[in-house]
Amino acid sequence: GTLDANGSVADLFFVGGGDPLIVRNEYVASEKYPTKSGTSLEKLADSLVATGLKRVAGSVVGIDSRYDDRRFVDVWPQDFRFTEAGPLGALFVDDGVVLGLATKPDDPAVSAATELQNLLSARGVLFGALPRRDAMPMGTPEIASIQSAPLTSVIQEMMVNSDNNSAELLLKEIGFASKGTGSTDAGLAAVKETLVKWKLDKDVQLFDGSGLASEGRVPCDVFMSLLDTFSSSMPNLMAVAGESGTLRETFDGTAVAGLLRGKTGTLNGVKALVGYVPVSNSGPVSFALLMNKTGIDNQGSYRPIWYSLADVLNRASASPSMEQLT
Repeated sequence: GTLDANGSVADLFFVGGGDPLIVRNEYVASEKYPTKSGTSLEKLADSLVATGLKRVAGSVVGIDSRYDDRRFVDVWPQDFRFTEAGPLGALFVDDGVVLGLATKPDDPAVSAATELQNLLSARGVLFGALPRRDAMPMGTPEIASIQSAPLTSVIQEMMVNSDNNSAELLLKEIGFASKGTGSTDAGLAAVKETLVKWKLDKDVQLFDGSGLASEGRVPCDVFMSLLDTFSSSMPNLMAVAGESGTLRETFDGTAVAGLLRGKTGTLNGVKALVGYVPVSNSGPVSFALLMNKTGIDNQGSYRPIWYSLADVLNRASASPSMEQLT
């Protein structure tokens, strides 16, 4: 809203642009895989205070109209909701968590508004009402904004840490950008059109952005084609064996530690790894390993297979000797 001479405003509207990585510092400290390219909510609070804001007669109002209000993907198992991903929305702070609350609130826009209001209160701004979600009145002036990380960094974050929420919001953004509708279905339609164009749509069944849907299907040769097509840019977007993200605790002490770059995938009875191993004097070796079997997602089952695959990949060379070929 408009600031008056006393630094007072009726309501403060917090408008979401779909950034999945808006975070508070304390939240990052609590994450298993800490957000690296986060958009700092503290920075936004500081810039609001710097405008002279002292009092809000109402509250922080969360605006998430860029995307639809479907908080979860219908086909997800019930126990994935709130835990593995969601509730989803275009205004999204700390993965929908409110610090200090044991469970996530149902509405991420209210959670986001609450977190911003808490930070502003801590900086001496006074409020007259509780945070809420609403529509924004026409012609509301902007008093501060915050810049997200470049899209490449958001994608890297999603890939390295296997961030389900980022994947879902990116899919809605693809829908918004290509169809004018920020929904999972619009995003899926756009992805399907692209796969058709690339002649990669055969046998692909997608229901979401994260792959949490049990019915999702992507064949190995589709992954191989994508890995080969994007072999110059994709390795830099992936976790590094023994060093980062979902591969941080894997392959340490092996010959591919620090070298293999990959994207993991895990569901009950599913374990997947696709990626690259660099080869001197040549492009990298790309690989796709998708395993479906009861219990395969247990370390004791998949690790020996991963490690023997890595061992073989590590012997690849641009000009193999007769001995190696044998």
